[in-house]
Amino acid sequence: MLLSSWWLLFGVAGMYVYDAVLLLYHNEVVFFERRDGTWSFSAGAEFELGGRHVYVPALLAPQRALLRLRWSSLQTPPLARPSPRGLRAWRIGVAASATPVMLLVVVFAALPVVLLGSAFVLLGWMIVLYAAIVFAVSRVWRLRNVTGLGGKECASIASDALLCAPYALDLVRKQGLRVADRFDLVSTAHRLLDASERARLADTIRAKLHRQMDIEDTDSERHAQLTTYLHQIEGALA
Repeated sequence: MLLSSWWLLFGVAGMYVYDAVLLLYHNEVVFFERRDGTWSFSAGAEFELGGRHVYVPALLAPQRALLRLRWSSLQTPPLARPSPRGLRAWRIGVAASATPVMLLVVVFAALPVVLLGSAFVLLGWMIVLYAAIVFAVSRVWRLRNVTGLGGKECASIASDALLCAPYALDLVRKQGLRVADRFDLVSTAHRLLDASERARLADTIRAKLHRQMDIEDTDSERHAQLTTYLHQIEGALA
């Protein structure tokens, strides 16, 4: 294999990782699907980049869904815990787009072998690749009313995939990156996380709130607001 071929492989892998990695604000968490179908969460690594926490999803499992959610100390968390409207439909729609993404994984996995062949083999592989991308993007587009994706958001996801092929591997994940305005953290946590995971989530939020409180004057209005929210979110997640 030529040196230029190795650079192509590294370029594909690098673009995929770049697109998959998320930078989370201090009040953001990612709910993600595990291998066994249960859900967990992450607030990102302690390592920060530009003041934001780095989150690396399961790079070898692009078919697993995730949700990027946030909390706000300026809002009172809901005490009632109804199932978030549209969450079940979103999960069904996203799951239906996982098969085309796995097809893309197979196509990309064949690239090292393809690079050993002729230019015509590479050309044929590219035709198959873009046919698979079009199939995956069209599936996401057809399911946008089920997943709740807006037209502009869906078009943005589609254009990314068509303009940069490795970005197509993130089609499943990207459908859960802009749902914080539709699914509140507390109700979604009660729907997807078990009791032990919710307790861990409460501990994570508590640590982040204490970090904020440490930089506020103890007699300030903001400190009191953070303290009140801490008690509220702990009760809501219990």
